[in-house]
Amino acid sequence: MTARKKAMLFMFVDYMVCLLLQLIGLLILSWMFRFSWGYVAYSIIFTLIFFGMIFSRAHNTAKHNLLHKDLTKTRAEGLLLASPLAIFNTLLILLFALIQANIIPLRDLIIDTVYSFPDNAPRIKTDVFLIDYITGFMRVWFGGLIGFMPEKTSPLVLLVSPASTLLAGFLGYFAGLKKFYLLDVLVTAKKKIVDKFNE
Repeated sequence: MTARKKAMLFMFVDYMVCLLLQLIGLLILSWMFRFSWGYVAYSIIFTLIFFGMIFSRAHNTAKHNLLHKDLTKTRAEGLLLASPLAIFNTLLILLFALIQANIIPLRDLIIDTVYSFPDNAPRIKTDVFLIDYITGFMRVWFGGLIGFMPEKTSPLVLLVSPASTLLAGFLGYFAGLKKFYLLDVLVTAKKKIVDKFNE
């Protein structure tokens, strides 16, 4: 398997790892949700974690390609690496938007009926629509964005995921080609601060 195909495949793995981290994060960071800013902070944290994972994957691929002179070293390679995951998520979002707008007529399809029995009251019938299950899946699959859409699941907000995937892939690969390392920047900045403090 080529380095490109391996990177493309592992970006899907990174996405799944990020989903798992988001579920764990719901438990660890649950104290934040008592505050008005909690869900937004949760989404920012996990959007940055996902961005960092894709950036790192593209960066490592660029480092590998620099060692092999016959491999692609164009700036657009980062976009190409991230495109399968971005396209997959964009297609999911498009399908969801078409169902939500009832262009694909599945939104009002009833797949279950639930009865509740409140105390001293007649039973209440509740229909469960297919869109309810689909919306639930989308909110889990794009769980890192949940804080940006507290009630209504907006396909436009969901587009943040494929956009950040492409941006992270492009920037990561470009940084790798330029041999730019974030750790070096942090060490240099720390040294400058210490030197300034010692003056």
